[in-house]
Amino acid sequence: MAIIAPTTPGLELARRYLEAFNSADWETFKSCLAPESVHIEPGDIEAHGPDATVEAVKVFRTAMPDLNGTIVRVVPGPDTTMAEIVWRGTHTGPLVTPTGTIAPTGRAVMVHACKVFAFEGDRITYGRHYWDLTELLGAIGALPTPG
Repeated sequence: MAIIAPTTPGLELARRYLEAFNSADWETFKSCLAPESVHIEPGDIEAHGPDATVEAVKVFRTAMPDLNGTIVRVVPGPDTTMAEIVWRGTHTGPLVTPTGTIAPTGRAVMVHACKVFAFEGDRITYGRHYWDLTELLGAIGALPTPG
């Protein structure tokens, strides 16, 4: 699916950030973030600063070393960009969650997400990542079954 939006500096920065995550290039990933940046994820994850953000997102890279995000749609703005992202990977490592660790299942994962990026200059100052926890848990077979 192609990105449906004009190119903007914020979109280019969001792409660079995502490409750095996809390749586990943590130095480039951190270079996209302002020193005072805030990153928020479901599961009560709130990271402050580039180093803490890397540690927070490595949880997903550990659980799914092949995890790859693709931007499929954006809403660009002068200092804020929203991106719809499709995440795909294979659950081959432990997934650490606030309620415990989920052992690897070897199952393929596809999760739909939306991320809000706020920018100042050429750095991301804020990122809130909305993704469907139920979709992830269902994909790896970790949802409780009735009965």
